[in-house]
Amino acid sequence: MPTKQRLTKQDITQAHIIDSTKEHNPLLDYLAKHHPQTISEERLNLDALSQALGFSPSSMQGYGLSFIGKPLANALYSTPTTKELKELDPKHSQNIIIKGDNLHALKLLKSAYDGKIKMIYIDPPYNTKNEKFIYDDNFVKEYQKLLIELDLLKLDSNGKVLEKSEVLHFLTNPSGDKAHSGWLSFMLPRLKLARDLLKDDGVIFISIDDNEQANLKILCDEIFGEENFVANFIRQTRKGGGSMSKFVSVDHDYVIMYCKDKINASRFYASYSDKYLKRYNESDEKGMYFWDTFARNRQGSSNIYEIEMPDGSLKKGAWIYKKEKYEELKIQGEIRIKKIKNDYTIQIKQRLNAEGQIARSLILDSPNQEGTQEVANLIGKEKFTYPKPKKLLKQLIEISTNTGGGGGRYSA
Repeated sequence: MPTKQRLTKQDITQAHIIDSTKEHNPLLDYLAKHHPQTISEERLNLDALSQALGFSPSSMQGYGLSFIGKPLANALYSTPTTKELKELDPKHSQNIIIKGDNLHALKLLKSAYDGKIKMIYIDPPYNTKNEKFIYDDNFVKEYQKLLIELDLLKLDSNGKVLEKSEVLHFLTNPSGDKAHSGWLSFMLPRLKLARDLLKDDGVIFISIDDNEQANLKILCDEIFGEENFVANFIRQTRKGGGSMSKFVSVDHDYVIMYCKDKINASRFYASYSDKYLKRYNESDEKGMYFWDTFARNRQGSSNIYEIEMPDGSLKKGAWIYKKEKYEELKIQGEIRIKKIKNDYTIQIKQRLNAEGQIARSLILDSPNQEGTQEVANLIGKEKFTYPKPKKLLKQLIEISTNTGGGGGRYSA
């Protein structure tokens, strides 16, 4: 790379310069992949770029998520950890459970698993009135040097706290603990570290409810890139109850899903339920199938044509496939014409997909009660609030991992 003294006009013209007139630019593509927070609405966000480089924010305004403590949260992501992992039983370790602050745990994992994790599931605090999760006196003591560097804390000559900035005072105050800014400051560095751990085709699932779902979506758009959003699953949390709710009985929460890079991802499948499999009641040399109607709604269909019936009459309708495909499937034995009462119906063999069924955004069979009972059976009642059932985790693993690969969970 040329030095400042040797930088010539030719060097500048040959350098990677972001040119908005070009469809693709290597530097812009690099920023979008590795620092998606610097790209907002397909344009370079100079304010976010300056923060990523460690400079003070400029006066330029653009679309983005702003909250108290964001510079501190970004600094916490970049600050190395001084903690070490202590193995309890290294001879028999296969899977890993880490007890401690998950911010430190993620940083420790990064040294060995950077870019190697296929799937991450997190169940963070929902920011309800009963949760305590953010900055306290121990945090101020642990990150004293960083807080001083960010002009958030001043000490006297004896090392005692002389002054807390307005930002730090807010974040360490109980009211700040419940504020959206406090929660977002907690989440940002952890989500950035989670993104670093993911493989290029890796995915992350995040459980959340209405307290922070809207803010989490915008934060994840910034960290993972809006283009890497996959789905916002709606999970039914209970069946029945809620009759004492003040306004509406809320019976669901969410699981937000992002890819690290959707370009490297493929369709996401889930296992067939026993109920769904019952319809596949016939089989041949190709596998299981059931007879389904070949007809489709005429509205918007381009496959409208006549099909000859066994008695020589013609039946006009809207069909699944074009006429040529119909003739091909008929020769292959995939089509049959069956007389039901006084009318003919055309049917097609619907075959079982070996990969599973396409994942759907409604999760209806993993209520909180199952998770509560599972935990109670293991360690007794009321040890955790609203633990997620094993069935939910199994579903998410199936959706995200068709092949081998590491998986991780924090905020357990």
